[in-house]
Amino acid sequence: MLKWGLRILGVFVLLNVLGAIGAFVVIDRSIVEMFGGRTPVIALEPSHETPERYVLANVRVLEPGSERFSAPMDVVIEGGVIADMGPDMAQRANAPVMNGEGRYLMPGLTDSHVHLWNSQNDLALYLAYGVTQIREMHGLSHHLQWRDEIAEGDLLGPDLYVVAAQIATYDFAEGLWQSWTSKRNVARTPEAADQMVRDLAAEGYDAVKASSYLSLSGYQAVSAASEDVGIPLVGHIPVAARLDDLWVSNQSEVAHVEELIKGLDRDFGGYGVSTAGEYLDYVMTHRDAVARHMIDNEIVLASTLALVSSFAQQKTDTEDALETAPVNLVNPGVAEGRAMGWLPDVNIYSVPQQYRNEGWRDRYQTYWTTYARAQQLMFEAVLEAGVPMVAGTDANVPVMAPGYSLHQELAALVQAGMTPAQALESATGTPGRFMDWNTGRVLPGFRANLLLLNANPLEDIRNISRIEAVVMHGEVHARDELDALLDAVVAANDSARQTPLDPAWRQPVTR
Repeated sequence: MLKWGLRILGVFVLLNVLGAIGAFVVIDRSIVEMFGGRTPVIALEPSHETPERYVLANVRVLEPGSERFSAPMDVVIEGGVIADMGPDMAQRANAPVMNGEGRYLMPGLTDSHVHLWNSQNDLALYLAYGVTQIREMHGLSHHLQWRDEIAEGDLLGPDLYVVAAQIATYDFAEGLWQSWTSKRNVARTPEAADQMVRDLAAEGYDAVKASSYLSLSGYQAVSAASEDVGIPLVGHIPVAARLDDLWVSNQSEVAHVEELIKGLDRDFGGYGVSTAGEYLDYVMTHRDAVARHMIDNEIVLASTLALVSSFAQQKTDTEDALETAPVNLVNPGVAEGRAMGWLPDVNIYSVPQQYRNEGWRDRYQTYWTTYARAQQLMFEAVLEAGVPMVAGTDANVPVMAPGYSLHQELAALVQAGMTPAQALESATGTPGRFMDWNTGRVLPGFRANLLLLNANPLEDIRNISRIEAVVMHGEVHARDELDALLDAVVAANDSARQTPLDPAWRQPVTR
């Protein structure tokens, strides 16, 4: 009898274990879909139809420093690299000639802050908008695979610089949830943080990222380990840290201008609606010192101005904010899911209904317009001081569509005070140097990741959208091919919308 009882108990336990495994599998699949995994992947195979050696003739070349375009000249490309350039090269190159007809040739753009998640189709969007390099800021193993396949010529897309998913500190239960659902690298102790940096470096990531939720001791451990193994430390300034902790760290890049004003806010003691004016005065008083520290410690700053400028409207008038956003370009799993949701019922920035009491709109507008104003004040200081800046968008975070958003960011940088030349440099030469790529210049020996424009972006930064062709690893992609890529992505997104997400991942956001 006891034997049969044990057998029945064993069967019961086994069924429960299998049921739990099945539930985990279903939830894990839903998470993958929420980050874009249910959308059909379009064909992303390089055509290899461009000759190995050819001449782009009669093009005006953006000169180093991005201050001006040259007189028309010829550019020889061979094996995916700029081989030579100058007047009358076409007559001597002994290679096929593509006539640029006086158009404007410049380095392909770099978006230094993107999130691909599971949306491989985004690779096509970047190319279609002239972005030939991206820095993935939540890197996972499949991003490393995409990076290598693109480098080897087996996958069509921009070159990838893959920053490992952020290192964060949570308690045990929250850590399990965050590592499973958000794929963050959770380190609960300094020792674990140290080992995590070493493991990520060994796995082949290009950099490691500090999270806002990393403990101070964990941040210090990550900083020391990154210096020891020689891998860059980039990202956020942890909430547990102060700006003084940044200055003594090994962090070589800060992922948003807003990180600096968050640091000042912590030093200020936390501003609110009633102290908004005092906080802006505090920023004015301290911003020059912050800029000098950035220069002294050789820290690069990513921008994401357009995103932060959208916060006030997204908070209070989400539907209005979405009216001008190209939602059709965004993977439906991303736009519709709770994790990075764009749509009104899941928008991660929209004020939840329970907080919409009397006077809520005015309070939130005051707070977030103050936040945007503080960012502008800090931006002016770092620009004046000469802090090296790289254009980044936080693409796939609402309302920043992959590829398209970098054009918005360049316009925002000019509106904030950059010259068009400075804005172009932040998306070409500066990130090329920071990420140690031979990109960002149209010079012999540099990678042939290029952009051919029909109008001069130095005269109007919006001309960056007047794309005639994109050259990726020497392969020429003409306007009709780029349009076909855009159409294919939109069609795939439309197809994915026919299969709704699990309702559990479309609940209204509560924070």
